[in-house]
Amino acid sequence: MATSEGYGQRLAERLRAERTHAIVTRVLRTADMAVTETRCDDPALGLSHSIQREDAYLVALTLRDFPNRQYWEDGRQMPVCDLRTGQVDFHDLKRDPVALLDKPYHDLFFICRVARWTRSLTMPTRRESAI
Repeated sequence: MATSEGYGQRLAERLRAERTHAIVTRVLRTADMAVTETRCDDPALGLSHSIQREDAYLVALTLRDFPNRQYWEDGRQMPVCDLRTGQVDFHDLKRDPVALLDKPYHDLFFICRVARWTRSLTMPTRRESAI
């Protein structure tokens, strides 16, 4: 995950976050997972920057209400909606998710690599296939 823009300081830069903390760990032997906390109390009006396209999902846990969120995937605007504290959103990094950052925000982002997770969960180990 060293080249991913979906976590850590690189994610914070794309979201114009003032503060960030990240943890990276290995799960299920072959899968990596990263958690990044981002917070911005005084955002400069503008769109988030594109995140490098990759076969992964960002799962976002909203920690601060974000009313009237404007959001685009592949350049197409999605319906405007309110994000409430405790709400979870999934962002497919193959679809170039971008949001208007015009209000303070605070989120936890979890990145999951699709191919690695799928392979880890579906391919039997030698021991399992012998059963």
